[in-house]
This record gives sequence, C-alpha cells and structure tokens, in this order.
Amino acid sequence: MTMARSLRIPLSSKVDDEHGRDTHAGEPLAPDVLLTIDDHQRFGDGTLWSFAGVEVVDIVQSPTSPIPIFRHVSPVHGDRIAVVFLLEGEVQVTHDGALFRFLPGSAAYIVTGTATSVEASETCRAVMVSLRRRRLAAAGIDVHQTFGAFAASTARTSPLLTFTLALIEVVSVHSLPTEPTATALTELVAGLFRADDAYSTRSLGSGPDVEFEGYRETVRASLLEQLEEGSAG
Repeated sequence: MTMARSLRIPLSSKVDDEHGRDTHAGEPLAPDVLLTIDDHQRFGDGTLWSFAGVEVVDIVQSPTSPIPIFRHVSPVHGDRIAVVFLLEGEVQVTHDGALFRFLPGSAAYIVTGTATSVEASETCRAVMVSLRRRRLAAAGIDVHQTFGAFAASTARTSPLLTFTLALIEVVSVHSLPTEPTATALTELVAGLFRADDAYSTRSLGSGPDVEFEGYRETVRASLLEQLEEGSAG
C-alpha cells in the first residue's frame, strides 16, 4: 500500500481564472486547498503544503493597501482555524472594526470566513498552519473567538514555529508522508493555545518544557530520518 504524501502547491497573488480561483498549470487546485479573495485579490505569494488537510503556508506579502486575508473555500463558515506567525515586516490587521499592529515575532489566529483584512507598508513574510476546527477540537481545543493574538512570550518560544520552519526546509526539497506530520502539527497547534491560556506548555503532552537551542536542527534531522525510513520501506 502506498503511503499518502504531502501535497505541494505554489501560491500566487497574480494568478486567477474566471472563477476567481487560484490555479496551477491551468488546473484547479484540490477542493481542500482552493483559496479565494474578494474582487480577485490574493493575499501573498508563496507555497502551500497539505498533510491530510493540515496545511502549512510560507508566504511573502508585498506592500499593499488593506486586502482581505486569504480564506479557504469551505461549505461551513468558520470551518478552519489558521495560526499565523509574522517573521519579517510590519502589518496592520483590521478585524470587526478594531485595528491591530503586528511586528516581527508576533503570532495570531484567525477563523476562516471572517471579515479580516491586512495592510502592509513593507514586504512581509509569514508562515501559517491551518486545520479544520473539528480536528483541533479532537485535540482538546475549542476556539470560541474568530480572531486573536498570542502573547509575545508564547509566540517567541513556540515549538510550533520551530517545528514548522524546520518542516518547510525539508519539504521544500522532499515529499514527506502525511503522517505522523499532520498529527504532530495538530498537537503543536493545540499546545500553543494551551500555553497561551497558561496551561501546561509541554509539547505533545509529554516531557518538560522544550529547550529551544538547537531544537530546529533536531527537528530537521528527525524529519530527514523519517524520510529515509519511509524510502527504505
């Protein structure tokens, strides 16, 4: 039996078809990864990787006047939750009439389908992890708000960010099995919400708080080892 692999899709703010859907080589994307923006505007350029519906996005946004943050096409309003880490640049986010300013190192979450826009005065880079609400609920996290910022200390020391950056390094070159990657991402997203709520900050539910020095390289090595074991099998 063939093991399911990660799906890699380039994203472009400059490409759309007559239906306002992003395409790759002229073909519509899979239903779970279709992105759309009002008035055919797109939020950023980059790459999306899908691991059984848990998606990782590495994206660059050029300076722009306010545009809606990308949202997944979903039959259910608020079906997905995206965690966003701002790595470079400065942005202003408008949500329900309130204005928020985010600097490098900031992190926030957004429930898809909400009226949230972003404005950038300089080129910005962000990484995002999104997953279905029911998957996060199964991990013990029920998000009641549609948008929120994480505490600065929580964002800076998040194992989710470290893992995601290491993962991007690997999947930029190799295709990985969807599992256990999807489960690891889900547990790390849940851990971020728990840490922000002053619950246990233990990653994946076991062990003491993570020492972050060298953690990214450790994760990268582990992912490559997983890749080699999968190839050997």
